[in-house]
Amino acid sequence: MKELFDWNTVTSRLNTPLHKYHQYQGATNDCGPTSLAIVANAIWEQTRLQGPRVAQELSAPRFRVRPMPHPVVRRIPNWATFPWGIVDYLREQEIPARWGLGGTEEKLRRNLAAEQITMVIIGELWSWRGRHYTGWAHVKTLYGFTPGRGYLFVDPAHRAEHGLSWQTAEEFAQQWRNLFHIYIEVG
Repeated sequence: MKELFDWNTVTSRLNTPLHKYHQYQGATNDCGPTSLAIVANAIWEQTRLQGPRVAQELSAPRFRVRPMPHPVVRRIPNWATFPWGIVDYLREQEIPARWGLGGTEEKLRRNLAAEQITMVIIGELWSWRGRHYTGWAHVKTLYGFTPGRGYLFVDPAHRAEHGLSWQTAEEFAQQWRNLFHIYIEVG
């Protein structure tokens, strides 16, 4: 069987085979729920979650009772998933997760070396074409890094069976900065 990807081109990468659980999000805004499903399935080493079903579940507000009663809005239905929504859902599945702002590329590379699964949110929030808002955000999971080439991601927006895509360090840094260096660490 032919290997799907030339691993010799990747300087460092996770050993967790995230790409084997890739799902394509299609023409939806379900990158967050689909990335979440990819990561959870890879951790479990079996397919239990499907992106569209996770998106439906995240769209329903959840009511928490601790530390005090309050609703948790995890997602704007059919549009945007919040990082705390991804973390809340993963914790519901008994998968430890946390999110933060202000991550660094050094942290991402340390996470790769430590086998820490890390999802990132990139985008262009303040984009307009004439009077039309064209801003966007996207969730994908870091899988590898090679100096001079950039970052390797398992990306639900890519149709390829394995969903692997490269992004230059410069382009990634700009798009990640636009979204305040948001990251989600899983596991």
